Amino acid sequence: MRYYDTTEPEEEQDLVGSPTLDRPIRLTRFPNMAATKKKDMRVSLRQLAALIEREEADDKSKLPWFKMAVFGDNRAASPSGHSFRSNGNVVVVSGIEADYDGEEIMPEDARDMLAEAGIVAAVYTTPSHSPDAPRWRVFAPFSEELQPGERERHMARLNGIFGGVLDDASFTLSQSYYGGNVTGRPKVKTFLVEGRYVDTASDLDATAKWKRGRTKAEGAANDNSFDEVAYLDAIATGESYHPSVVALAGKWAVAGVLYAETVRRLMAAFLRAPDRDDRWQARMMALASTVNDIYARQAREDAAEKERHEEAFDEIPTAEEQAEIDADIEELVGGETKTEADGLTFLKPSECSASDARRYVIKGLVAEGDVACIVGAPGVGKSLLAPRLGYAVAQGQDVFGMRVRQGSVLYVAAEDQHGMRGRVAALRREHGDADDFALVAGVSDLLNKGSEHLKRLKAAVKDRRPSLVIIDTLAMAFPGLEENSAEGMSRVVAVARSLTRWGAAVILIHHDTKDGQQGLPRGHSLLNGALDVSVHLTRGEDDIVRARLTKNRNGSTERDIAFTIGTQTLGLDEDGDSITAAVCHELDPGSVPERRDHVTPSAKAAYETFHDLLDGRDAVPEGELRETCVSGRKVSASDNSDSRRKAFKRAVEELTRKGKIIFRDGEYRPPEHGRETFDDLV
Repeated sequence: MRYYDTTEPEEEQDLVGSPTLDRPIRLTRFPNMAATKKKDMRVSLRQLAALIEREEADDKSKLPWFKMAVFGDNRAASPSGHSFRSNGNVVVVSGIEADYDGEEIMPEDARDMLAEAGIVAAVYTTPSHSPDAPRWRVFAPFSEELQPGERERHMARLNGIFGGVLDDASFTLSQSYYGGNVTGRPKVKTFLVEGRYVDTASDLDATAKWKRGRTKAEGAANDNSFDEVAYLDAIATGESYHPSVVALAGKWAVAGVLYAETVRRLMAAFLRAPDRDDRWQARMMALASTVNDIYARQAREDAAEKERHEEAFDEIPTAEEQAEIDADIEELVGGETKTEADGLTFLKPSECSASDARRYVIKGLVAEGDVACIVGAPGVGKSLLAPRLGYAVAQGQDVFGMRVRQGSVLYVAAEDQHGMRGRVAALRREHGDADDFALVAGVSDLLNKGSEHLKRLKAAVKDRRPSLVIIDTLAMAFPGLEENSAEGMSRVVAVARSLTRWGAAVILIHHDTKDGQQGLPRGHSLLNGALDVSVHLTRGEDDIVRARLTKNRNGSTERDIAFTIGTQTLGLDEDGDSITAAVCHELDPGSVPERRDHVTPSAKAAYETFHDLLDGRDAVPEGELRETCVSGRKVSASDNSDSRRKAFKRAVEELTRKGKIIFRDGEYRPPEHGRETFDDLV
């Protein structure tokens, strides 16, 4: 099998006359994501790679989009009614295209995996690709044009070559991808791989990886077609290492073969190889980790099928078994492995640096397995921000300047289900359809341990495998909760964590404390301590809602998240009046000025007095501030001492309400996020 880096001109001469790389294929070119125009093309895979290398724009939004399919003229099938690019408008498919943004597999490795599997394809990097964060796309043509319903099965075959790491959005029938260079960024690189067409490679059904939430029973091939001996011989002869390991390990995981036994069988095949070159050594070194990944992934995928499978898939090697495996590999190929003793793992600094990052849901904000909370006062916009974030995840579209990994979303509307239906309808009008967003009704008791609602919700999460679960609101989903008790809040945390078992992140919607100054969730501090992320919303006099991260285990707390609240007309009621719903209109990061809440002259005078008394201290006692303000004439010039006391009371209430000062333990102190200047109090 041959593969090529097409950026090397001397290799390009060797490509002439390839039967798979030079066969013309019908595809569609859209000038941009809106796809209000289209151009039908007939080009070879080699010509497509050259076209992608030549395209350039000053922004990726201006680059053309490509799709290995033929579209009709039915724009009405799209949510906007103007786009050619929709599932219902696909006539035939001529190949599959997929996106990888996992930032682990280099495009050169992707090329090698395709070559080992013997699949013809083109791999190209995106403008955001870097050696530290690899991102690429792959186009694999069919041997002939197929009906749209055939695409998903072959997409699962392609995904299986890479161990199931391709982005879930790649399974969407009409999904297209832009290609080309962005001015000022590194040039894209393309790689061509000669081989057979993916639709003719029925052997890949054994390792097919479907979109999360789909089971093998929905599309896997008959097991009778699987030839274990052929795969073992392919390893022993050096013909195929990685694809054969993936195929056999996947097969044996399903059959309940223990992890250690699978590794031993594969090692025996490797040891039969006559030529132990660098390629053999690299695959041998990666053997244990590859099998471990397959067993872990298989456990997650098949947990929803049969309970009896879970015990077999959850089987992991004992410390002694793993030590024996590592010792055998170390003896064969040299090098060091991590030390394990009594169930403990000891990592060197270099190994810590090389450890895999957690898969993000919203990059820098929420990762898989997180429990997060959006807190704020009633009516501030919590139930507008949360569905906007969920909708972005379902569509795989960036939000508030943050990169998003596409995945399915369950939005549990425990409060105001009717109103949330309107808000979701408004999001659809503004952003188009999102088939992976599901509004969940009928959940009103997650508190009681025997709750049928909790059982049904956990079963849905286990079956659907969403990337994100949003519970709106905590108070309505946990009726009767003693929020100020540690026992009550520990129950909330336990339920939220139980929903992350299958990889989802969970976002809770909750009210903040009564004074709203510190941005903490209402109730016992156990909740805040258990959170991975906490977002506090406040609305200023400029009607801009600002989000402040009070806690973030995935990045900086200095994220610039702000939005305004708009309305979307959904239709007319029986009286002819407009039916509207509120929507979150995100503001571009960096475009929102610092909030400058206006305060009264009395409040400003009280703040100046507070600042003078502070003089390097952490706080000012309540009695000291009151006495100074009442005895002076800055806060109030009245001759009546009672009037001055009332003016002081109004001034400090205004300052605490607007978060300028905090009252705690009989003292006034500056807010935790920093001290403001007098000029800020205008």
